[in-house]
Amino acid sequence: MKPGYFLFSSLFKLSAALLILSVLLNLNYPANYVWSWQLLQPSPDVWLLLSLLAVAACFGKRPLFVTSLTVWGVFLALRLFRIGDTGVPMYLNRPLNLYIDSAYLLGLYDLLKTSSRHGDFLLMSTKVTVVVLGAIVASWYAWQTAARTLLDKRVRLFFLILSGSLLCTGLIWEWPTVKPPVTARLGQQTLLIRQQISHQQAIVNRLQKTARDRGTGPFPLNGLQGADVLLFMVESYGHVVFSQPRYRQAMAATMTDFTKILDRHGFTAVSSYLVSPTYGGSSSLAHSSLEFGVKVGNHLEEKALLHSALPPLASYFAESGYRTVSVMPGTRFAFPEGSAFGYDQYYYAWHFNYRGPTFGWAPMSDQFVLDWVRRREFVKRQQPLFVRYVLISSHAAFSIQPPFITDWEGIGDGSVYKDRQLIYYPIYWPDLKNAGEAYLRSLDYEFTILGDYLAKYVSTDSLIIIMGDHQPNLQLTGAGEPWSVPVHIMSRNAHLLEPFSNRGYTPGLIPAQSPPHAGMETFLPQFIEDFR
Repeated sequence: MKPGYFLFSSLFKLSAALLILSVLLNLNYPANYVWSWQLLQPSPDVWLLLSLLAVAACFGKRPLFVTSLTVWGVFLALRLFRIGDTGVPMYLNRPLNLYIDSAYLLGLYDLLKTSSRHGDFLLMSTKVTVVVLGAIVASWYAWQTAARTLLDKRVRLFFLILSGSLLCTGLIWEWPTVKPPVTARLGQQTLLIRQQISHQQAIVNRLQKTARDRGTGPFPLNGLQGADVLLFMVESYGHVVFSQPRYRQAMAATMTDFTKILDRHGFTAVSSYLVSPTYGGSSSLAHSSLEFGVKVGNHLEEKALLHSALPPLASYFAESGYRTVSVMPGTRFAFPEGSAFGYDQYYYAWHFNYRGPTFGWAPMSDQFVLDWVRRREFVKRQQPLFVRYVLISSHAAFSIQPPFITDWEGIGDGSVYKDRQLIYYPIYWPDLKNAGEAYLRSLDYEFTILGDYLAKYVSTDSLIIIMGDHQPNLQLTGAGEPWSVPVHIMSRNAHLLEPFSNRGYTPGLIPAQSPPHAGMETFLPQFIEDFR
């Protein structure tokens, strides 16, 4: 055959390798968003790696083989990084932080596994495995094909001249890039790691200053006059339920029913918004910000906070003669850091001896949790109680939800749920765009059980605080939503509500404040000031 044929064949193979590798790297997440011509755009990252391969080919087969292994590994790292770089903003409404978000990988796996039905998770895992293996094999053959073609001096020269010409033309004409190269983003995040590690000392210094400014504390909360205080943190209860028409009507109906229960039993309520430090997940950041009175934006800051000298919310109640109880049924693994929150008693998932079915990510229903804690802490208590509940029945993906049980006395160890029809919605990770109805139902369930619980079991002039931890997933809220969450304060004792009304809380259960809202971290210092 003529030499020109072999040159054409090699150039065709090199072009095919460039196209395949570009498609593999351009493929976005979730994949159904990008089945378009943009997939076929030559990737600048792939082009850069091919240029390195072409230079290595100038020095012979052995350097070329070693370089081909290296660029293949870099390519896979870029592909993995891009999944996070597109997925994190999609779900958590913020850019990826490689150093911080890599710590959440195990939690992400646990979330996907526990919030899916067993068969669905197995099917999803199989699909992911097939896709990953396919990408690994396809990219390997593509890089090896490119390496073989670049051994031809003519192909190598053509590619390098073309690359140089395109680069010079782009610089001269200032061609805009469609998006920053993945290589640049990965390099930026890698360099940021060292900066973030060194920034930890600055965080510690800031916390020490806050502790000094706050005073010697903790101080007795005499203004509470010994009233029980029940704090309910409601998972994924966000500003969006009152701001968007597609949620507002259903949520207004839920609040109307809840208001009727409160009115019948002598409760008065005021409401407002607070800005959560997190969006769509990482609830512990909200808990820490609320209970220590310092904004905690990531797990580095949280780690420093939990080792700081700042007194937490529970310590002020302990100083006032309260028994303090932390209820976290969603915590299924050892959590020694929890002791920093200063409670007398901690209840985690393994303490409840639950015998019923799980509900997606939630290992038990919140109604069971409320009843279980009531029987152990309220029936024979000998001192006022401060109880912080982390409610989890409204946790994503909302696909499996518990029914409301009217007879609380029959809940027992949770076995009753085995004989009840659970609530199922056809929602599958990672797509939660169709989860709006299920999300609203989960919140309706939370306020149904809370209303019934308050009506039947809260007979004293307790102070009740109900607060969201963060907005739901970005796919449910859409772009442009504030990071705010509703907070409701209620009691039969109007005196306990006066400090909140004086701070701008409005009557009723639907907050009327417009953004900007105060941060969640302001709650503790204001609470201390108002009830000392």
